[in-house]
Amino acid sequence: MIGADRSGMTWYEATVDRGSARPALAGRVEAGACVIGGGLAGLTAALELARRGTSVVLLEARRIAWGASGRNGGFVSNGFAEGMGNVARRVGLPAAQALYRLSCEGTEFVRREIAGTDPSVKMGDGWQGCIRYSSAAAKQAAVAEMTRDYGQPMEFLDVAETRARVNTRRYFQSSYDPTAFHMHPLRYALMIAGSAAAAGARIYENSPALSVEKQGAAWSVRTAQGEVRAANVVYCVSSLDRTLHRPTGRAVLPVATYVAVTEPLRQDVIRTRSAISDTRRAGNYYRLIDGGRLLWGGAITTRVSEPARLAERMKGDMVSVFPELGNPRIDYAWAGLMGYARHFMPLISCDGQGQWWATAFGGHGMNTTAMGGILMARAISAGDDEYRRFGAYAPEWAGGPFGRMGVQAGYWYMQLKDLIDERRHGKAA
Repeated sequence: MIGADRSGMTWYEATVDRGSARPALAGRVEAGACVIGGGLAGLTAALELARRGTSVVLLEARRIAWGASGRNGGFVSNGFAEGMGNVARRVGLPAAQALYRLSCEGTEFVRREIAGTDPSVKMGDGWQGCIRYSSAAAKQAAVAEMTRDYGQPMEFLDVAETRARVNTRRYFQSSYDPTAFHMHPLRYALMIAGSAAAAGARIYENSPALSVEKQGAAWSVRTAQGEVRAANVVYCVSSLDRTLHRPTGRAVLPVATYVAVTEPLRQDVIRTRSAISDTRRAGNYYRLIDGGRLLWGGAITTRVSEPARLAERMKGDMVSVFPELGNPRIDYAWAGLMGYARHFMPLISCDGQGQWWATAFGGHGMNTTAMGGILMARAISAGDDEYRRFGAYAPEWAGGPFGRMGVQAGYWYMQLKDLIDERRHGKAA
């Protein structure tokens, strides 16, 4: 069965109390920095700037974390959307190790903020990554590489250990990351917004930035009813506004993923409270949440509009892995729009004239948005230049509509490779 139509409401929205909207910007204000975008990167930048004594204004076009920051799977772990092997081939192992350490700093920031403010935001520990065909040697090698080259604690689980935690014959070996955790991302975002405001950041909702212009020594950021004049502007808009800052806007591709949440379940197939994913190239990711519900995410597409019968589609994927679930009711189903660069790494840099950007966190955003916000705050408030480690990942034109077509074709090709691998190696063990 499919639950009643909830008009696109997410389970996250249904389980928080946002309260009244913050006021829209009216009139002219001045600040040391103006952050554009109230997702996790922008909120972290505003919080850290305020903590470091920089006067900061944050402009959000709608409500705080209404986009991908409040609609994602809620997994928090080290690394990037791009695999570390590819990162090392591009920048060399020492530089890749330095980037990985920055990603770890983002994870630990999130963990620390939750523990110090609202521990209920965190919902479970660990991340199990399963493969859908038997390949013990390859999985062991990947675990050994991450431990050896990046100091990442990780365990290899054989078939029996894997299925003791996730009981499906679809899965064979797996890895387990004990440093990862999962959480309620919207509750976290609202918590960070509250901390930023308490630290002195001025946050305005329903205040889309319409233009950014240099006027003398300051930047003028205009909204419908107001203006911010600031020495620095930080763009954290991802794929939701690709026109305000053209260099990053043309480098970001909007990519959609989908999430569904079931009714409360009584089941004995998912026996872990850890986050779980499989290693399909556009694979499934899921976790048990409050009340015994199952949150299930998956599918990647460049289609921006939400597909018809989304709940049925997500349930079909779910029961193909766990047929023992039967016919669970889907109470919530929604899409989330992420921003990717062609190289699958974040865009983090500046133009040397007071314009900064931290964007394109699609695919691995819960730790990297925190990392990006921290790097922006350190650079603006203290002149720290560690953000330059992302210099090898400058904004590149993503190809516009042709780029989206290419990405979609690439995902279809990866899905075909998944099927071939599973049919070749995936006999039941």
